[in-house]
Amino acid sequence: MTRKVQLHFGRYVHPIYREQLHSVPSGWEYAYTHPALSDQTVGTKRIVESASRLAPAKALAERTALRVLSEAGYVHQVRAEPLPGTELFHSAERLLWRSPRPYVLDLEHAELFVLYQRAAFDRPWAREVLERALLDPRLKFLLPWSDAARRSVLEVVSPETARKLEPKLQTVSPAIRPHAERPRERPDGPLRVLFVGTYFYEKGGVEALRAVQAARRTHDVTLDILTFAPPEYVQRLTDEPGVTVHAPGGADLVQRLYAKADVLLFPSHMDTFGYVVMEAMAHALPVLAPRHLALTETIHDEVTGLLFAPENMLYEADTRCAFRHVLPPPQRYLRALRDPSDAYVQSVASAITRLAEDRELHARLSQGSLDAVRTGHLSIGRRQELLGRLYAAATD
Repeated sequence: MTRKVQLHFGRYVHPIYREQLHSVPSGWEYAYTHPALSDQTVGTKRIVESASRLAPAKALAERTALRVLSEAGYVHQVRAEPLPGTELFHSAERLLWRSPRPYVLDLEHAELFVLYQRAAFDRPWAREVLERALLDPRLKFLLPWSDAARRSVLEVVSPETARKLEPKLQTVSPAIRPHAERPRERPDGPLRVLFVGTYFYEKGGVEALRAVQAARRTHDVTLDILTFAPPEYVQRLTDEPGVTVHAPGGADLVQRLYAKADVLLFPSHMDTFGYVVMEAMAHALPVLAPRHLALTETIHDEVTGLLFAPENMLYEADTRCAFRHVLPPPQRYLRALRDPSDAYVQSVASAITRLAEDRELHARLSQGSLDAVRTGHLSIGRRQELLGRLYAAATD
């Protein structure tokens, strides 16, 4: 007999949940009502919002609301209405208020519970509300996407609550279907580097450009950059030799860029997971990224990509955000991102040139990326097995 789990979402659906439909554990089926879950053409939240004529006004309203809510110690909880025949909710990063069913909740980072505004934790009642919600007996399991996310939960609660939460915390990495049939073979010509990041500064656009410029002095390298370029960089990027700029759009554009790239460069300063890394690996691309938090779990250094030392990260090594508020991004943070150190740029450039000059290394990393999504830590089969076991335990 097939049992039903209801997927519960907010307004926007993270791409990992579209892949979730292919990770249904044996003996279970998913029920859901959100139309975007099955629509592969929907852009990211950033792209959808930027297309609106009211985007500036909406952004200002959102920033104002988040600041007010965080200063009030707001902890985000929502209600959920069960669909007929469902036994369990699988909640997408949202605490459920008085859930009518037992539920499991997966999460990228614990600060999402306060809408990524750490200032809320300055109010003692915020931690009390959060701890009470996390210890709710209807919340059967917390499923952090990474061990770094797991640590972030333990970081924001008291030691006593942390001990009680330990059995509930079960790391379950997101999964993705492989899009490549075989590892990449580098064609003759330049190493084709791809950068994908709608937030130019926060995603590391400055060092991506400077590192490719440095690499091009000695190696044949090109850069495709998919971003909302800030005004001061539009002409510079357009005129730069070996660089092609693409405005963010639908999923088709990203898929075409993956298909022609040799490597993904992901020098992001802001991500607590980085779904684009999984997408690239599903296309058998090696990934170059900072050695920081969840990226060290998704990318296995010298196996699926190359890691370099991080700089100016939004989230610190203990998983906490470096700032009380992140909307708008603090000016001190943005100033640092506009001027990365020469040593940092050189470390990124060195990773690029290693791949440019070593085809065997590129082939090995490409094979590693594809193996990770076929049968390894990012595979659909592994996620199915883990979720099946946890769903059964949650409904016993």
